[in-house]
Amino acid sequence: MSGTLGDINFYTRKGKKIARKAGGGFNGKAIKTKPSMVRVRENASEFGHCSTVKRKFKASLNPFMSVRKDGEMHGRMMGLFMKLKGLDRINDRGQRRVGPGVVTERGKRMLLDFDFSPGCDVLVRLGGNGVYDAASRTFTVSDFDVKQVGFPKGATHLALTLGILRFDFETLKHELTMSAPFYFDNEFADDAFELSVAEPSLDGFEMVVLGMKSYQEIDGRFYIFQSSKAVGVSVLN
Repeated sequence: MSGTLGDINFYTRKGKKIARKAGGGFNGKAIKTKPSMVRVRENASEFGHCSTVKRKFKASLNPFMSVRKDGEMHGRMMGLFMKLKGLDRINDRGQRRVGPGVVTERGKRMLLDFDFSPGCDVLVRLGGNGVYDAASRTFTVSDFDVKQVGFPKGATHLALTLGILRFDFETLKHELTMSAPFYFDNEFADDAFELSVAEPSLDGFEMVVLGMKSYQEIDGRFYIFQSSKAVGVSVLN
């Protein structure tokens, strides 16, 4: 039996027959108006804000990450931005925002320490070699040995790109400046190279990243890899 008889609802949930008093569930009007639903309204407002900020921030890194297949990225980033929102000590519950959380020392560290590409740490792939100089906005690799580079299985070439992201958490505007990609194959002979990038004109939170993409050359054509172990971005500063 399923349906409503008098003031009792009959239904099946997870294979079990359940009967409960009608009218006890949520509905749109109750959530919007009932005093008992105030926490639900507050949580929904803050969750919606975090979702919007997450979507904009993720999009700002698309040139580095758009080809990467990672089904867990959405959930991990939502968890990060919900925690950043929780660091807001300016706004009342229900109106807390990511921006005031990011400007705290803890919030800044949480965002810069976040692993955007588990399974593909770019600096580790380079053998831990490379130094970023903030004054010149240059990433320099010296004493380079291509044999120490962790090429993904089947990859013949790698491309490295240096980027500076400026993100305004109030307006959600962002600007990403990038160096020209630096390509090398698994027989690269030079022992040093560097990447330089222009400074963004937009003010806001700054994050310096080094991106890596992997390719396989077949008959003179290059095919980009999309696995989570072949595309990555590391935060440098």
